[in-house]
Amino acid sequence: MCPEDIVARFTKYQKDLQSVVRLLQGIARLDRDRRDNLVKLRSLALKLEREVERLVQGTECVKGLAEWLTQYRATIDDAVKETQKRFGVELDQELRKLGFSLSGQYPELKAGMFTIELDFDRMEAILWFGPRQERLGRCALSASTVARCLEKAAQKLGSRLPEDQLFAKLWEAYRRVTKNSRSAPVPIIQVLSELAHVIQEPRFLQDPRREHYRSYSRADFSYDLFRLRQFFKARGTPTKVHLVVATRAYTRRRSDFLWVPDSQDGKGTFYSHLQLEEGMSG
Repeated sequence: MCPEDIVARFTKYQKDLQSVVRLLQGIARLDRDRRDNLVKLRSLALKLEREVERLVQGTECVKGLAEWLTQYRATIDDAVKETQKRFGVELDQELRKLGFSLSGQYPELKAGMFTIELDFDRMEAILWFGPRQERLGRCALSASTVARCLEKAAQKLGSRLPEDQLFAKLWEAYRRVTKNSRSAPVPIIQVLSELAHVIQEPRFLQDPRREHYRSYSRADFSYDLFRLRQFFKARGTPTKVHLVVATRAYTRRRSDFLWVPDSQDGKGTFYSHLQLEEGMSG
C-alpha cells in the first residue's frame, strides 16, 4: 500500500463522515416536532443506518494505516542509519577539498578550529567555533551544505584586518580599559567590548546606524587573538599579547572568560585576562 492509496481511502471515509453529520443534523432539526415529521425521521434513520454500516467497514482503512505506518517508520529509520553511515565519509571528502581534516565521533565532529554538532532527528548540523564555545549557525544535514557553511564561516571569522593594524586597534582598546594607566592584566571580555567599538569604520562613528555597524563577536575576537600570537611567533619576536589562563572561578560565567585557539587543529585554552606590556605598542 502506498500513501496515495491511503489518501484515497480516507478521502472516501471523510465523505461518509460528512454524510453522517448531515443526516444527524437533519434528524436533530426534524425531531423538534417529532409527531409532524415521523415519516421523514424514519427515512433519515434508515439512510443513517446504511451510512453507519459504511463507516464500520471504513474503519479497516484505519487499521491499514496503522500497519503501513509501522512499516514506513522502520523504512525511514533504516534510511537515517544509512545516511549516518555515509555522511561522515562524504563530509570528510568535501572538507578535504577545502583543506580541512575531519575527526571525532558522532554526534560531534571536528574540523580544524570548528566543531560540527550533528542532529539526525532534525537532519541539521550546528556549527561551533572551538569545542562548542561560540555558536556560528546551523544548516541542513548534507555533506556539501555543511562544508559550504563551514567555508563561509571560516572566511568571515575575525576582523580580517592586517595583523599590524589589528594590533594597533587592540592596543587602543586595551588602553581604554586600563584608562591609560600602567600595563596590567584586565578582563578579556572588557577588551572585547572596547575593540568591537574601535574597529568600526568611520561611517559608523559619523552616523551610528545599525546598517553601518560592523559585527564583531566573541568568536571573531578569539580568532584575532590567535592570529596575533601566531604573527609575533612567525616573526621570531616576543609575543606582544599576553593572556592569563582562567582559573575555575573565572570559567563559571561566559562573561568572565574566552576560549582562544592554541593551534590550527582546534586545541585551545580558556583565558580570563589580557595584558599588553609597556613599549609594545610600537
